[in-house]
Amino acid sequence: MADLKISQLPAATTPLAGTEVLPIVQAGSTVQVSVDDLTAGKTVLASIVTATTVNATTFDTNVAAAGVTLVGNTLAADGTDANIDINITPKGTGAVALADALLSRPTLKDYAIEGSAIGSTGATRTFDLSVANFFSATLDQACTFTFSNPPASGNFGCFVLELTNGGAFVITYPASVDFIGGVAPTLTAAGVDQLVFTTRDGGTTYFCFVAGLDIKSP
Repeated sequence: MADLKISQLPAATTPLAGTEVLPIVQAGSTVQVSVDDLTAGKTVLASIVTATTVNATTFDTNVAAAGVTLVGNTLAADGTDANIDINITPKGTGAVALADALLSRPTLKDYAIEGSAIGSTGATRTFDLSVANFFSATLDQACTFTFSNPPASGNFGCFVLELTNGGAFVITYPASVDFIGGVAPTLTAAGVDQLVFTTRDGGTTYFCFVAGLDIKSP
């Protein structure tokens, strides 16, 4: 075979099997080594680890210790330190979506509840719990409310509605809403009120509580 430049060699089939050999210089002699043996037994620092799952979703994970273990869909801190941090930081406007998966035993710090500033309600208004759990709106005419996408039955769902001028027009609440004493609260015609709605049966029934009426500075 004639001498060829590396750039003239045909491309290898990828991914590599690991049994392919490469020439290296070791102790002054040119020897061969398999691809697998290049990293065998070597410690790989995991200050930055990118783990790609089978559905091609990528997590950039900073680990403040020896490394991480990725087994199937489980990402866990690895190492001997008893206190190991795993920080999952989305990029840009990215988010960590749990898709209704169970998050067990969290201790929350510096957290917020997603809010939605609706503006004027119009004649009909849907409050979608998959969008936010806090809504602010101004009642500008008689309006029929609809609640959608509550958590599944057996789970507790809740949202807060901050309503401006809620008493200026007639509100038609969903038939699923129960009020204290069976009577809808009288809201402020020119001012701000806050209402809390809770459900534990998938939205079959919502309980309404008044958090505050005519809320304003003293």
